[in-house]
Amino acid sequence: MKPTYDEKDLEILKILQENGRASYSEIAKKLGLSEAAVYTRIQKLIKQGVIKKIQAILDSEKLGLNLSAIIAVKAQPSKYENVLRELSQMSEISEIYDVTGDYYCLLKLKVSNREALAKLLDKIGSMDGVIATDTRIVLRTIKESYTISLDHIIGMKS
Repeated sequence: MKPTYDEKDLEILKILQENGRASYSEIAKKLGLSEAAVYTRIQKLIKQGVIKKIQAILDSEKLGLNLSAIIAVKAQPSKYENVLRELSQMSEISEIYDVTGDYYCLLKLKVSNREALAKLLDKIGSMDGVIATDTRIVLRTIKESYTISLDHIIGMKS
């Protein structure tokens, strides 16, 4: 099912990206809609998969996860799907991207310290099908956004 949405839906999405706890009545007042209309629109967007999840965004450093890293993984083509499946089960890894180029996938992760990173690298490096890894430790996060710009969406929609 191809998602269908209009400008009011996009406004709802913008509000929810800014504040996932915004109430139906709050959104309704901002957009000049009834609470029932807002509820119906949000449920439609959830059903269509436009809204995947509404959740709290945590500060990893305040939770003791002080080291972020990006790991590029090279794998044997015949074992790549199994490698991805196994990587997906590792709780330290927050994002996995299947990419083009010299490496097969990129991993984004947060751990407590260098020792934890070393243990995770050993675990990944010993996986059946992993040929090589290339690790980058993040020194500073300049921009990390959890929002999607919606300003250009209506023009693209057809």
